[in-house]
Amino acid sequence: MPERTPPIGVPTHDPEQLPLGEFEGVRLVPLSETGLEGAEADGPAVVREPPVCGEWSFDLSDEDDARASAALTAAPTPAAPIPPSPSMRQLRTPPIPQRSITPPTPLPALDELKSIHEAHPGDARTAIALAGALDKRGNIERALGVLQRAIDAGADGVVLRCARAKLLSGRLRYDDAEAELRRAAKLRPDDVDVLLQQGILACRRAKWRDAVDPLEKVVKIDAGSASAYFYLGEAKNKLDRLDDALASFQHAVDLEPHNFRALKGVGIVLDRLGRPADAAEFYRRARDAQGG
Repeated sequence: MPERTPPIGVPTHDPEQLPLGEFEGVRLVPLSETGLEGAEADGPAVVREPPVCGEWSFDLSDEDDARASAALTAAPTPAAPIPPSPSMRQLRTPPIPQRSITPPTPLPALDELKSIHEAHPGDARTAIALAGALDKRGNIERALGVLQRAIDAGADGVVLRCARAKLLSGRLRYDDAEAELRRAAKLRPDDVDVLLQQGILACRRAKWRDAVDPLEKVVKIDAGSASAYFYLGEAKNKLDRLDDALASFQHAVDLEPHNFRALKGVGIVLDRLGRPADAAEFYRRARDAQGG
């Protein structure tokens, strides 16, 4: 009978030439455990071990990603027993790591907020809390109605109009958000929250020059506003005012050391200023802050 030729690219194991259980630093497992077509039970081959958690993150197609997800969640199939060999120890495939699932954070109970709002419709804090809970459940119109009811009941119109603007901006209804802020500005044009929301909305609409003036007014009134410094850094970076942008982002980081967006902003500006080594340090800090 002619001698069988091994498949191309799958070298056979020779105990005299290869280290025990490895080939060029890659772990050997029996072909019978690989699921490859035509695998023989007695022939070891060079096969990569199952990937560790997170290894799927690089450039996988949708089909590959689906297979990866199934592999992580399915129970491993028991392999056929391998008879012991005097020339090499029996190799075993390690179990596939399972993903841990974090239970969702429960949303606030609506019943209590509803009852308080019904009893005290002019309580701005309760109205804002109830509107936020409704918005998280996808009921934006009802959330806006709660805030409007509080306004009609005599609550602080500036605070509640800003709250309505935030909800509308979060749903990309920028024109409606801007109209709310104009109404609020008529009541108190120099209110810090009004100015901050005007600057943020201008940034979201990529109106960078329009964002600078209200945000600079905010940091003059409230030097502890990390949000104002962050968005001011965004606007000035887009306007190529790099030194000013760097200073604004650094102020935001000083106020909130774990603000990964501000840390990343510092890195971006340092890159643009030709300081890649310094930028890399802030990118690392941003990754650590985001992961933590």
